[in-house]
Amino acid sequence: MNDVTRAYEKTGYLNKRYKFFHLKDLDSRKFDYHYHDFDKIIYFLGGKADYMIEGKKYLLEPHDFIFVNRNEIHKPIVDFSVPYERMILYIDHGFIEGYAKEDYDLSECFERTFKEKTNVVRFPAVATRALYETLCRMEENDKASSYAGELYGELLFLEFMVQMNRACLENEFAYHHTAKYNKKIIDIIQYINKNLSEELSIDDLSERFYMSKYHMMRQFKEETGYSIHQYTLEKRIVAARSMLLNGVSATVAAMECGFKDYSTFARAFKKKLGSIPSKIKE
Repeated sequence: MNDVTRAYEKTGYLNKRYKFFHLKDLDSRKFDYHYHDFDKIIYFLGGKADYMIEGKKYLLEPHDFIFVNRNEIHKPIVDFSVPYERMILYIDHGFIEGYAKEDYDLSECFERTFKEKTNVVRFPAVATRALYETLCRMEENDKASSYAGELYGELLFLEFMVQMNRACLENEFAYHHTAKYNKKIIDIIQYINKNLSEELSIDDLSERFYMSKYHMMRQFKEETGYSIHQYTLEKRIVAARSMLLNGVSATVAAMECGFKDYSTFARAFKKKLGSIPSKIKE
């Protein structure tokens, strides 16, 4: 495993506006399901890999772009008989949201994944080449110690985001709709995310979706890597964290996100994030 890959493993967080990686794994390694509080774009350069995002399995082809929205649970499934190579951008959502105007919004490419119900796009060669060349310029700038390199890197990043959004708007058939998934499990995932303030018990979900609870729990674990309880708890915590960062009180955030009382919320929050809710903005 090379030094760049080690850095990637250690930095599943973002403390700047964006971060660029170019990774090529030659040796077998395990990827676990995980999520981030930032957005991510992956440019798949080569290898044999599928990508799991929120219960959907995308069969990748070289030069696909994968959009992973913040807090979406995901992982790659890789056949390491050939090298697995990709370029990755970690993106602070608040940073690109700051560029939203009446006639454009740099987060549109992420928002369209919800409208199109897919996280993978496959552009024509000309658009793909232009995006790849900008990523290469970003990589070259990161490696150099040039005058105003940080500023120039940010300009290149914004250029890439403008190019990406233009490509998404100009190529309506680029969205890849051939993901494999269990429709019942996707329906359950969507219901949970829309109803975090509700009880969401196993018995209620089983009755609502006409599945035996043991079959439902087994299928959910197979498709997402999480138990229903674990998945719901993770989503409640990240939703509460987002509310806290937006100035909502911890008590209100706990109630809105489905916790029965503040003490239960505080314990779960600290266990997952290592800090009590009242300290999250400090």
